[in-house]
Amino acid sequence: MINTRRRARAVVLPALLLLAVALAGCTGDYEQVLRPPRADVTGISVVAIFPFVPMSSDPGLARAFTDGVLRSLRDSGWYQVIPPEQVESVMAEWRVDSRQVTGGPIAREIAAELGADGFIVGIADYYFEDVALDVPYPSRGGQPEAGVNWRVDQRTSVTVGMQAQLVNVHTGAVVHRWNGQRTGEVTDVRQLLWWSADPPPRSALPSTHRRDIPKAREEAIKKAVDAFTADLLPRYEWVRRETDAQQ
Repeated sequence: MINTRRRARAVVLPALLLLAVALAGCTGDYEQVLRPPRADVTGISVVAIFPFVPMSSDPGLARAFTDGVLRSLRDSGWYQVIPPEQVESVMAEWRVDSRQVTGGPIAREIAAELGADGFIVGIADYYFEDVALDVPYPSRGGQPEAGVNWRVDQRTSVTVGMQAQLVNVHTGAVVHRWNGQRTGEVTDVRQLLWWSADPPPRSALPSTHRRDIPKAREEAIKKAVDAFTADLLPRYEWVRRETDAQQ
């Protein structure tokens, strides 16, 4: 047995060293390069964020989308962002109801007034939450005499829907549009007060709780915002170094 282990080590260690050298060589030949957004945002450096219009059962969802898109574009460093508070200020001066602006000439005029090259408008159009218990399952403890330890997974899910678009102020063209839904889910493993080998009756199952709704909601909102802004943000790509490519 000792000789077999030594032979195995003699084979594995050189192989691992060769792999490490190869990976180091590959990394040395390539570098990360910042690429522009996939969407055609040529000429758009200043973006006005209009407040999203609420059209779902969650009155705070539209604001959460607005704030999420604002942070995503601002933190990218690619754009100068005009926050929704400034947009709303102009809308108030013009006596425009912010809950009714989802694009069109009026939004373009307001964005131009603010000195923006582009503007983002959107709608929060869907919200659904669900809390449910899965089928209980046994999990034996470390001690044989401990018996069967029954558990059940509580799954809390929140689904949100968004429609959003980026419009070029100078041309009026829709540069980028996204419409979809995303779901956030949180699983809570709950212990049952049941140690029989037989499956627990319904009366042994705990009542569901809603403590995980905020976390699932936050995850769903982030996924939706990321889906919309993905093609509006710069990204890094691995490319072969120029000196290596010329050889």
